[in-house]
Amino acid sequence: MTRHETDADLTRPGTENRTETTDTTASDGPLAGIRRTETVADRTDFDRLRAELPDGWRAKPDIVQFGSGPLAETVTFERTATDPKLILKPTDPSDPGGEIEFHERSEARVARRSTRTVDTLQRALRVAVNRVHQFDA
Repeated sequence: MTRHETDADLTRPGTENRTETTDTTASDGPLAGIRRTETVADRTDFDRLRAELPDGWRAKPDIVQFGSGPLAETVTFERTATDPKLILKPTDPSDPGGEIEFHERSEARVARRSTRTVDTLQRALRVAVNRVHQFDA
C-alpha cells in the first residue's frame, strides 16, 4: 500500500469559525439577517493540495446533489472521467471544517458510494491524498 505523508496543513490558515452575520444597510429589507457561511472550498488550500497529488490528478471545488437532498459543496479529486473519483462532503454544511464524508466512484458507469467518515477537514484531506496515491499505484 502506498502512503503519502507530510506534515503540511492542507487547509487555509485562519479559516476556522469564520461564519458571520452580515450587517446590511437595508436591515429591514430582504437581505436582513443574511449570514455568510464559509464552505469546504473556502477552507481548503488547493495549491498545497495539488502539489501533493500524483501527476494528472486534480482537486477542485464542486457542487453535487446527493439523492434528493439539497446541493452540497464538495472537494472532488479526479484524473479523467473514466478513472476513479473521490468526493469529500461535510456532514454538516454549516461546519465545513468538521466531520467529512468520503464518497468514491470506482469508474464512470458506477454509482458513487459512501466509504468512510473522518472527524476533521484537515484529516480528511490527508486521507484523500493517501487514497489518490493508492488509486495511482
